[in-house]
Amino acid sequence: MNRPFLMRTLPIWLRNSVYSRLFSSRHKEFNELFQEATLGCLPEIKMNLLPGDHISGYIAFTGYYEHTLTKRVLTVARSGGLMIDIGANLGYFSLIWAKANLNNHVIAVEASPRNISFLKKNVDTNKLRDRIDIKTVGAGRENGKLQFDIGPQEQSGWGGFTNDPEAASIVVDVVRIDEIVPLNTRVRLLKIDIEGADTWALQGCEKLLQEKLIDEIWFEQNKPRMKKLGIGQEESTDFLAALGYVVKPMSDTCQDLVDWCAVPK
Repeated sequence: MNRPFLMRTLPIWLRNSVYSRLFSSRHKEFNELFQEATLGCLPEIKMNLLPGDHISGYIAFTGYYEHTLTKRVLTVARSGGLMIDIGANLGYFSLIWAKANLNNHVIAVEASPRNISFLKKNVDTNKLRDRIDIKTVGAGRENGKLQFDIGPQEQSGWGGFTNDPEAASIVVDVVRIDEIVPLNTRVRLLKIDIEGADTWALQGCEKLLQEKLIDEIWFEQNKPRMKKLGIGQEESTDFLAALGYVVKPMSDTCQDLVDWCAVPK
């Protein structure tokens, strides 16, 4: 099934607003569009998506999710190397990274059982099992187990660690990234988006960071979710600075969601 004509012909900067106004509430009319959606930046990639899901809707109808970030990922990916994708979701950024360069590899970390099934199918559909290593765990500051709120059934990007006793949560295995990356492996990009717990994932990369084996880090501060988890707003930036990384905001620091980038000094 092709995208609606408007979504194929409008300039990219207009597609999101048109999708929000005309199509975001009409997913049931376009179920086939979610079964093999092609990506705008690399049309050879096909994704099986979740109808009704916020992230899936944008991919299915516009061909992109976070267009600016997509361009940045693609630019870095073409130089080659390993990406660690913590919070890989349904595989959008992992697939782009793996397809952009034949020498690229991904460690895709995802804890949500619902997302894992889609992630595995998307990796298999695109014949990328040899380049995308899926880890069905959460990333944290120490190995163990944590409560994980899977969130609304129709949303793939909401789930995350929780300490709320009333949350509809499950217990997931949690690992330090230091423990799953082979010794002396250089990481071209560490990308983290795990709904408030990005700081914990960074703390689990301490050995890699100490040895300056990570070339570039992108992470998010979800301030409301961080507060619920008891994570201070400066913990991540202070931690990285203490290990010799220059940390800069990539979005407005006054907002509830702030994107950050870090590179070695």
